[in-house]
Amino acid sequence: MKVGIDSYSYHRLYGEMRPGEEAPAREPWVLLPDPVISHARSLFVDALFLETCYLPEPEALDRTTLPASHLQVGFSWGHPWPAGRHHGLDGGRSPAAEQELARWISAAARLRHSVMRITLGSPASRGTEPASELVARLIGPVRRAADTAGEHDLALAIENHGDLRAEELLEVIERAGRPNLGVTLDNVNLIRVGDDMLEGTRLLAPRTLLVQLKDHRPGEPTVPGGPVCTALGEGVADLATVLGTLEAAAFAGPVCVELASLGGGEVDELAMIERSVAWLRRSLPA
Repeated sequence: MKVGIDSYSYHRLYGEMRPGEEAPAREPWVLLPDPVISHARSLFVDALFLETCYLPEPEALDRTTLPASHLQVGFSWGHPWPAGRHHGLDGGRSPAAEQELARWISAAARLRHSVMRITLGSPASRGTEPASELVARLIGPVRRAADTAGEHDLALAIENHGDLRAEELLEVIERAGRPNLGVTLDNVNLIRVGDDMLEGTRLLAPRTLLVQLKDHRPGEPTVPGGPVCTALGEGVADLATVLGTLEAAAFAGPVCVELASLGGGEVDELAMIERSVAWLRRSLPA
């Protein structure tokens, strides 16, 4: 397994506030990858996944913007920030979301990425319709996206993004029937939708291409925004069993630190990321 970071960990520094968070005293970063790349390089991590909402338009990205290095770089597409952006594939309701995803697939191909995280929706876009209807509507858009990515030897790793339970996500992938589809496993998003973290990990592990790993404080996991994150190894999540389950499924991809809800008060997310990277180095299976 590889040590990685997902740039959502820096969301407050880019100016995005989740419920209950306070803005940092400093001015928000410009929507460019430079500070994240610099921090990741200083920690000598293996992989860095960049949230596309914090980047310039995909057509503007090239080897100057994202220079080649020892880092495995990928895109994390589908977060609905700032206001007006798509919630991933918008639950299969939006041709415009498909078109935007195709633009990012083209950029990933141009930069020779191997895997890209995508989302199908979000908790805010989920609605109240039966899951069977949502799943059925997603098959076509997911299949078309996979076909576009497959032309460039790019794998799409669909995140359980608070919109679908583990079994429902697997149904989408199986019914879409494309070999370049897999999973981005978010262990805390499992419990946000009522899945058991360990059982959900067991179900998704065989199809997992990428992991966004979180730890969290005690508390009700279904609150808006999800439970408050801690640095890895400092919360109550059973991360050792999650990693052991992934190892048993022969997962050998990036395990990325991801910080989501950070609660109120003063927060030093750079220090939290650094402690989390150190924990991963101590804890990942060899």
